Amino acid sequence: MGLYLYGGKVLMTDDIREKIPYYLGRGGKMEQLPGFIFRQEQANMAEEVGNTLIGEMFLAAEVGTGVGKTFGYLIPAILFAVEEGKKVVVSTRTRALQEQIMQHDIPDLKKVMEVNFTAAEARGRENYLCWNKYINIISGRKNIEDNQVDFITAILTWAEKTRTGDRKELSLNSELMKEWGMVAADRNSCLRDKCKYHDRCFRLKMIRSLEKADIIIVNHALLLSDLLTEHSVLPEYEHLIIDEAHSFNRESFERLSTRFSRQENIIIYNLLYDVNHTGRGFLNYLKGRFPHLAPLLMETTDLIKRGVELNKELFDIIGAGSDDFNYTRIVKGNFGDRQWMEEAYPVYLDWQANQNLIKMKLEDLIPELDEDDGQELSSLIAVLTGCGDNGYKVMEEELEADHCLVWIEYDRGRAAAICSSKINAGDTIDSRLYQKLKALVMVSATLAIADRFDHFIDQNGLKSYARQERLYCLLEKSPFNYDKQSCLYLVDDMPDITHPKFEPAVGQVLFDVINAVGGNILVLFTARKQLRQVSEMLRPVCKEQNIRLLVQYEDGDFGTLIDEFTAASNTVLMGLETFWEGVDLKGDLLRCLVIVKLPFRAPSDPYCSAWEKYCVTQKKNSFTEFMLPDAAVRFKQGVGRLIRSEEDRGAVVVLDNRLTGKRYGQVFLSSIPIKNIVHIKRRDIGILGDWI
Repeated sequence: MGLYLYGGKVLMTDDIREKIPYYLGRGGKMEQLPGFIFRQEQANMAEEVGNTLIGEMFLAAEVGTGVGKTFGYLIPAILFAVEEGKKVVVSTRTRALQEQIMQHDIPDLKKVMEVNFTAAEARGRENYLCWNKYINIISGRKNIEDNQVDFITAILTWAEKTRTGDRKELSLNSELMKEWGMVAADRNSCLRDKCKYHDRCFRLKMIRSLEKADIIIVNHALLLSDLLTEHSVLPEYEHLIIDEAHSFNRESFERLSTRFSRQENIIIYNLLYDVNHTGRGFLNYLKGRFPHLAPLLMETTDLIKRGVELNKELFDIIGAGSDDFNYTRIVKGNFGDRQWMEEAYPVYLDWQANQNLIKMKLEDLIPELDEDDGQELSSLIAVLTGCGDNGYKVMEEELEADHCLVWIEYDRGRAAAICSSKINAGDTIDSRLYQKLKALVMVSATLAIADRFDHFIDQNGLKSYARQERLYCLLEKSPFNYDKQSCLYLVDDMPDITHPKFEPAVGQVLFDVINAVGGNILVLFTARKQLRQVSEMLRPVCKEQNIRLLVQYEDGDFGTLIDEFTAASNTVLMGLETFWEGVDLKGDLLRCLVIVKLPFRAPSDPYCSAWEKYCVTQKKNSFTEFMLPDAAVRFKQGVGRLIRSEEDRGAVVVLDNRLTGKRYGQVFLSSIPIKNIVHIKRRDIGILGDWI
């Protein structure tokens, strides 16, 4: 067990320590579960998680692939929660992982553990049917389009019988589920305790179940959103386990940002009065019901029309000079930015003034309406106000603030939004989350770089807890035999990654890899443009060789691509960031992994730019302090896709010559478990077949 402190003495608890071997020790009760294998590393981890919860400490734990980290933290968390009567919140990266815990891991533990415990899943409100929306539709109070009628018809029986109101119970095709938003609960339209269906609210039932639970399973997005809304979903908690913690800082940066959006402004205008479709919008509905309000309604709709015009003018100015491949642009306050700021700011002020006039007119309408219509209009005013607040925060408070980063997001060459966030998400998370906790466990298979946690601690705002001797770190290696199961091939004679011949060389090498291996190949890219270029080269060649080429953004979404990849052996899958982690393909499903470039983030990535700006304010080198360690962790995640069980065997091929040509290449190599490294030339790719 690689346990070491950043300060202080580890508190041990005999009670927890005695029960961990009972469940997770050799011959323990967990071996009653089919497929369970005793892992000393797992028992070690569980013991330290128990120590952390009882001792009110903070733990950062890297637990290698195959250890079984989920049971390693769930068992001590359950024992602690039941014995101490205190809730433990478990947060993981995605909804899929959250459901894996609830649908598989928790039921398995209930079969084995000799304690009665309750576990509940916290889900976002958009997952639940809103009775008010639903009744308004089926009673005819709200007009719907022909394509929406099919959806409502499909859910009628379910809606009347469901006990949870959770969309995951529905088995409808994707076309029908596109209409889910028309009946889904949402923050802005929610009438809360004023709603006549308050006692039947499915979301409130979920929240009440969390109050009674010992263990609450949540995803990072909802955990972070809950911080912004003053714990509107999760009950009070002081003990938190963050799984997949390597991505938590990035998600914190994104979730705690503010987004002033062209489309969100358009949506609220259309809900009020759709200028492009006669008769649509709530104000048109009011015009039919309350003819005497026609003059006031006309004044209001004229202001909405003006808002639509100003919104377009504003975002057209903000987005000037973009191109189809410019997905984000950092606002740096240089001469080019100054030009659009000076042109855009007066338009923004006109837009904001117009928003206030719309709001005043809408508020004048409320006393003239009945209770139901007044409540619905109030909810629409809240949405309108939120758009204005977002604009104020980005354009007035944070546009030129030193402690913030501002960026523009593009969609098909147009500015879609202008966003802002604090440059150091770790400080924000510390004040909003860490300081309110008694115990925190942060666990992942990829936290350390060369067995050191310094980067993770700095990045996640944990340095003060290390100084307080409250934080300690655990390193449990993977039980897999990487020397026998895997080999890393470094192609030394690739052109430089910036050279025009690099992409053609990548295409040729991939063709040779396919010939050598045959299929079950995952190729990881870092840039969408490069992915497209290489796939265009390979697609006709693969077709001739009867090889199925699957390409992200061209051949389906993540789930579809994985399903098709696993359905046949003569398949090559090429993808970007989402495929660098979260892909779990055991056995022969994945035999060869190709990494085209080291995963350094692009300078246009807001998260990267925020850290660069922070490093400048702290007089630190952004490459050594952020870019390099961040890329090393992502590289480690990517390599981790290959070996997922004791039976796996495969090869990793790296085509970026910086791994051997740059001094910092050793940082990447020292961070991965594969030590069987072979240097080859492009002409020698055929030897892959001998290893696999």
